[in-house]
Amino acid sequence: MRLLHTTRLELEEFHGSQIPVYAILSHTWVDGEEISFQEFTDLHSSKTTKSGFQKIRGACEVAKRDGFEWIWIDTNCIDKSSSAELTEAINSMYNWYCDSSVCYAYLADVGDTGCLRKGLKRKYDDDPLRLFRQSKWFRRGWTLQELIGPRCLVFYDASWRRIGDRAGLADEISALTGIDASLLRREKETSLGAVSVAKRMSWAARRLTTRAEDVAYCLLGLFDVNMPLLYGEGSAKAFIRLQEEIIRTTNDHTVFCWSRSSGHVPEEWTSMLAPSPAAFRDAGEYVTIDAWEAPMPYSMTNLGLSIYLPVVYTLTQLFVVLDAGLLNKHPDMRACIAMQRTNQRRSGSNILDRSRFLESPAILSKDATDTRERYNLFIRSRHTPQPGSPYNSYGLPVFKHGILLFVDPTASRLLSTGKRGAPLGAVGYDIETYPHGIFDEYTALLRLPAFEGGSSLLTSGLLRICFKSPQETDFYLFFAVITTFGGREVWYCGVYSTEDFRFIRLAIQENTEEGGAPIQEEELIHSYLRSEAWEKRCKRLTAHTLDESLFVSIGGTMALEPGTDIRAAMLSDKSESPYSIPVSATDISGIVDETDDDDYVGSEEEIEDWDSSNEEEQEGDSDVVTDKDVSRIPRWDTQSSAESSQALSSAS
Repeated sequence: MRLLHTTRLELEEFHGSQIPVYAILSHTWVDGEEISFQEFTDLHSSKTTKSGFQKIRGACEVAKRDGFEWIWIDTNCIDKSSSAELTEAINSMYNWYCDSSVCYAYLADVGDTGCLRKGLKRKYDDDPLRLFRQSKWFRRGWTLQELIGPRCLVFYDASWRRIGDRAGLADEISALTGIDASLLRREKETSLGAVSVAKRMSWAARRLTTRAEDVAYCLLGLFDVNMPLLYGEGSAKAFIRLQEEIIRTTNDHTVFCWSRSSGHVPEEWTSMLAPSPAAFRDAGEYVTIDAWEAPMPYSMTNLGLSIYLPVVYTLTQLFVVLDAGLLNKHPDMRACIAMQRTNQRRSGSNILDRSRFLESPAILSKDATDTRERYNLFIRSRHTPQPGSPYNSYGLPVFKHGILLFVDPTASRLLSTGKRGAPLGAVGYDIETYPHGIFDEYTALLRLPAFEGGSSLLTSGLLRICFKSPQETDFYLFFAVITTFGGREVWYCGVYSTEDFRFIRLAIQENTEEGGAPIQEEELIHSYLRSEAWEKRCKRLTAHTLDESLFVSIGGTMALEPGTDIRAAMLSDKSESPYSIPVSATDISGIVDETDDDDYVGSEEEIEDWDSSNEEEQEGDSDVVTDKDVSRIPRWDTQSSAESSQALSSAS
């Protein structure tokens, strides 16, 4: 370690136990004004006029006044022409700040603070800390470790007047940086090692560095890791190497809890690791949660991340369950990451990509995650788009309401046996919808069409599972959102066997025989169920087929896309399954939509603010329609099917 004598302004090297007591400087660099090691050892009068030299002299004066004989300053105490010395210095720098007796933070862009030091206010400035908060020192990457590491940190303005120390300004700094004030005050019960990886990353999310790779190198000390410096590799590769070093030394799953919402993640990015600290901008609330089973090691391989995790299935894809959740909010809920199967046939495979279509981790309840089987998975580090792949181009319909369809493993009709050590795959079936194109198989998200013209009070969607095996009977899923005249939104669901709509097929056949225009079966079924949902005038969050072979339930809100109301829904084959009631879900802020738990267990609540013209009660609440219901379907002529649909749904 090379130190500068505060009186003689001479450099001297020290090693190990020979290192004396020293002060240290933290500052931001000014292009063309800093004094390098070579310039300082061969100092000319032309260099002494630079602001960088005046900064060195000012730091030495303050240190000498405080009784320190030695000081370390990064500009002139490191020979940056030597890559070996630069690597050693950067890997040691955090420890050097931690071992210093005092750190002076010099804020060159903060003017006269004499009034602040005297406890006064300028007549023209009612906020004496305004310039302090606006200093770019709080926005630079390297100053993060310099803020946290030293045992004592004192701030100085451009004229070397004392502003205050870190402990005294902890609340102001905490509001600026997101770092807990207790950590800034170095209270005994807090330590950096106890802070989750995601939270530490969030501190760096809005900070900038001059050299691209330094977004990773400036964080080495905060995570107590070391790695070689490869300037020229680019910021993404450097940051991935940093995360790889972190997962070699910790089993903290919050390292995977980043989001695409920051806008700093490339559209095609499917790695489990983030490309930038900016991806952790909203990840500060994630904490580790103890594993239900003994924790398993994970590592990076040539296939990507090799990890042993529980799996939650969706209708076409899956989520992996992390040992992570949200701080002080619903400790029984866990963070889950959406995955894409690399096999386009959707068969069971343990090689996955991180989904690029869902921006943030989903938070699911204990009931939804604690009984999951674990699998050895490989999550690829890089993805190469194939011709025709949705990764090349992807357009999503505009929508407000959606359903993310989860599948319990008991629903054996929907999940086939996977290969040994691999998660289950989707069994052979096709998915049809009405209206067309509202189901996205890459996210298992059913997007209900936006209210037509902003005036319709009912939005709905129908999904048909078409099994390829003749031994299996197809079934329908129906979801709707009804907006009452009082502005309340009511969710409604149903699940039906195709045999339940035999009367509609008979009506279509009769119409065809009479020379009527062709009518699509799904369109008529959708119209019928829309009318039924409106007429029942109730919220229905659980439903089952007539033979109770399949259950569906709607659960809490999942904030997966901005400006939308997406609910979790579960399909199950067991009446005693916890998923015969809605699976809980929450958004990133930890706010759970409880949606009246009493309504989850079968009661169908009357909606109080319906229009008076729709006050007639329905006789019976059966989910299944019969031949007797044929009379409820209006006869049609040779008009278009769209006009028939409008006639059937005229109640809405």
